[in-house]
Amino acid sequence: MRSFLLSSFLSFFLFVFCFAQEKHSLTVSGTVRSEQGEGLPALIVVHELGKGTAADMDGHFRIEGLNPGNYHLHVTHLGFKALTQTITLDAKDLELNLTLSESAITLQSLTIEANPFKNGPVEQSQTIEVVDREFLEKNNSGTFANALEKLPGISTINTGVGISKPVIRGMSFNRIMVNDRGIKQEGQQWGADHGLEIDPFDVDRVEVVKGPASLIYGSDGMSGVINISPAPLPREGIIRGHFINSYRTNNAMRSHSATVEGNEKDFVFKGRVTLQDYQDYRVPADNFVYAGFELPVFDSRLKNTAGKERHFSLMGGLRKNWGKTTITVSRFHQKAGIFTGAVGIPNSYNLRHNGDYGNIEFPRQNNTHLKVISNTTVQLKKNWLELDLGYQRNQRREESLPHIHGIGPTPEGNLALYLDLNTFTANVRFNHYINAEHQSIIGFQTSLMDNRFGGFEFLLPTFQSWNAGMFYFHEYRWRENIIVNAGLRLDGAWHQIESHEQPVYDASLNPTGETVVRNPDINRNFANLSGSTGMSWIFNEHTNFKANLGSSYRIPTPIELATNGIHHGNFRHEIGDAGLTSERSYQADLNITHSLEKLLVGFSPFMAYYQDYIYLAPTGRFSTLPGASTLWEYRQNNAFFAGAELKFQWAPAKGMQASLAGEYVYNQNLDTRLPLPLTPPASLLGSIEWSLPQTAQFLENSYLYLEYRQVASQNRVDRNERTTNGYGLLHAGLGWEVSVYGYPWKFQVSGQNLLNTYYFNHLSRYRLLNLPEQGRNINFHLKIPFNIKSN
Repeated sequence: MRSFLLSSFLSFFLFVFCFAQEKHSLTVSGTVRSEQGEGLPALIVVHELGKGTAADMDGHFRIEGLNPGNYHLHVTHLGFKALTQTITLDAKDLELNLTLSESAITLQSLTIEANPFKNGPVEQSQTIEVVDREFLEKNNSGTFANALEKLPGISTINTGVGISKPVIRGMSFNRIMVNDRGIKQEGQQWGADHGLEIDPFDVDRVEVVKGPASLIYGSDGMSGVINISPAPLPREGIIRGHFINSYRTNNAMRSHSATVEGNEKDFVFKGRVTLQDYQDYRVPADNFVYAGFELPVFDSRLKNTAGKERHFSLMGGLRKNWGKTTITVSRFHQKAGIFTGAVGIPNSYNLRHNGDYGNIEFPRQNNTHLKVISNTTVQLKKNWLELDLGYQRNQRREESLPHIHGIGPTPEGNLALYLDLNTFTANVRFNHYINAEHQSIIGFQTSLMDNRFGGFEFLLPTFQSWNAGMFYFHEYRWRENIIVNAGLRLDGAWHQIESHEQPVYDASLNPTGETVVRNPDINRNFANLSGSTGMSWIFNEHTNFKANLGSSYRIPTPIELATNGIHHGNFRHEIGDAGLTSERSYQADLNITHSLEKLLVGFSPFMAYYQDYIYLAPTGRFSTLPGASTLWEYRQNNAFFAGAELKFQWAPAKGMQASLAGEYVYNQNLDTRLPLPLTPPASLLGSIEWSLPQTAQFLENSYLYLEYRQVASQNRVDRNERTTNGYGLLHAGLGWEVSVYGYPWKFQVSGQNLLNTYYFNHLSRYRLLNLPEQGRNINFHLKIPFNIKSN
């Protein structure tokens, strides 16, 4: 497979350079104006090439060096609704007169690119949320997933403060996909304590597709997809960058990140380095109750929840009139402590601090994720060919003391569990422009995963897994204001899982020489067909109705088939089922949006029926393995999901925005007539932001915001699952810019949980230990931009 990928890289690049002859040099020019006829200095970007320009103060723009073909222009300007314009170049230059509508709603100035046809935000039939770097920096909580919690329908599963993973409409793990530059992130995402290995500072743009997305993205996209895409790179002749420094008071988290990006004669490049260190975090409590015992929390700090992270990424490539090609290499490394008590039964002795709050003791995680991603887009007349190739290596080390696990000294030392996952991925899409009414996409995706393990513990066996799928997707503009789409997908998968025998130890922690079979050899093949259809009905320039229907399937993973061991990060013994069958879903997703200059209202109901839904459930029994707690097992039942999201944004006065975002998820196990476990409770997030008047010449773009989140109690729980009381959290922030040598230095001071509320997060892994969440936290943030070269 490595030889295959290498030959694919070389063959495709050879094809690109042979094809890339500059046949023509056409120009797109024109003006961008408001509805009142005033010129706007908007940003115009050619999506397929990732290149663009800024209009001058009179709204005039000019983009040169284009070949004949079909393109999508994204036009954005703060204070106006984003515009996507489809253009066709033949044998002569094109002049455009573009008009933007005013909007006081900030997020309406962002375009949506997750739609596979790259057209405007109203054409796609799915519900999509878009955020940019400014949003992510303002809401940075130390992890990428936590920054997305402000979006309706998005929540997170947390382990402490440094480990989190996203949840979309009550589903996570292998039911949502995270795509980084077109490649699915593969990093043991099946575990609730396995965080998302993404540098939170190395994300420029995020598009969250909510609802069934398996057709385009693959079988794991049953509940949604999170697409991470790079921002447009600088224009030719510009080299720029920035420094980011932040400090969080609760756990003394120190974050430092620096980036440089540029464009020299169509050679584009970008590099980033990030360092984060944090200590044990504080909770508003001095004790907690576990298994009927009251245990202390010394100095209100959870012992051994400190960590450190070191990340880097480097991208280089070419951007020409025939297309673009880039290669990105990144490495994520995290060393994080796991609360002392997560392994074995906690007691007062091992919970006592030694005074070093930054010390990372046992048990702990030591994780590294390496990615090499190639993205290439080539123009073929009016069509576009896209190729994404990726290699990932995820190395996960869980370190602990052997005697805690009921065994004596081992050759592995303190390495309890080592998982080494290698993944090769290839995605090919051919975007075929038929005419102004019809366009289609033909795609092929494949991946090969090879997982090895080591250490004195056993959780997941050695396995090889191959997946492949192909799809056809078609969009038809039935009327000028009605766009429909439909598609079919065929998937196949093969799992080869090796058996494993685990040594047995006696009461004195010595090996007996005997072994026990933890899982047998398992070989499974799967194949199935899925499809979806949708429509977007544009009532008028203010109102848009969308509907999407889909039937998709998900294959059981090797983890669900074969795991059998103590998952200490989750405080439980997890066991798989080799007889699990494929999961089938039938989903409906609606969205209606009404948008005015100062008002936006969106409502998105959804429902789904799952046949043979796979989930991990508590059994109410204790494990027989040493050092274990309760036994959880993978089960399969029919299930029903329903819910809705509400989004309301209002600009009552100049410089003021108010918003309200609500979400609710209901589910039911149709066989047991009980709710499914780990369902997020209903919540409501209200916020108001003021753009403050300029009080001094050197203070610009100042703002103040207040937020309040109310979370309902979660009393609809599975058998043997705890209920969780509701709570309310108050957040606030203040930001401003100071001009230093002509550069806008951005300052922000923000606070989370300002009332130091004592509460439990129903989805937190520490909820099983009755540990409260992080207390009051004040964040200081500074961003310093700089230019090395400007044209």
